[in-house]
Amino acid sequence: GVWSYMDAESGDRIMFCSGCGGTMSSVKYLTIPVDSCGSCGGTWLEEGRLKWIIEIGPKSLPTDRVKELMAFSRVALSYRLGEDETRRIVKCPYCIGIMRPVNYSANSGVAIYKCINDHGVWVPKDGIDRLVLFIGTWDRMLRENGRYYAHLAQLERKRFLRKLTV
Repeated sequence: GVWSYMDAESGDRIMFCSGCGGTMSSVKYLTIPVDSCGSCGGTWLEEGRLKWIIEIGPKSLPTDRVKELMAFSRVALSYRLGEDETRRIVKCPYCIGIMRPVNYSANSGVAIYKCINDHGVWVPKDGIDRLVLFIGTWDRMLRENGRYYAHLAQLERKRFLRKLTV
């Protein structure tokens, strides 16, 4: 099936959600353009946009959203991907290839589905916020615990981004 097409009248590209097949809308996450699904809350990020979010997100996530996520994480804290994530069928809207989940940092519990042809990534509902919070928590902990750990968060980001490009 086709997961994206050009609208004949407007000339806009219409995309369908990789996770549920719903229609995607162009929105901004912080200042970064992304496509969001009104049905399941999943987010499609063109290639390279996840890296921007990883860079600016921890400094930009609103305080009220951080509190909301912290309350959620106390109730349902998980470092592994759930079975619903590992068994979910997610397709790239460009090449229709099956996208496999990667657990950010191997222990964040945030599933990032990557296109094998490097078109982009799809993240389930609230996944980007949870990812930004995870990175922010690491950054804060490392800052508070001295210069010895200063490069660890940066190395972790590079390791994950390298895994995405493999």
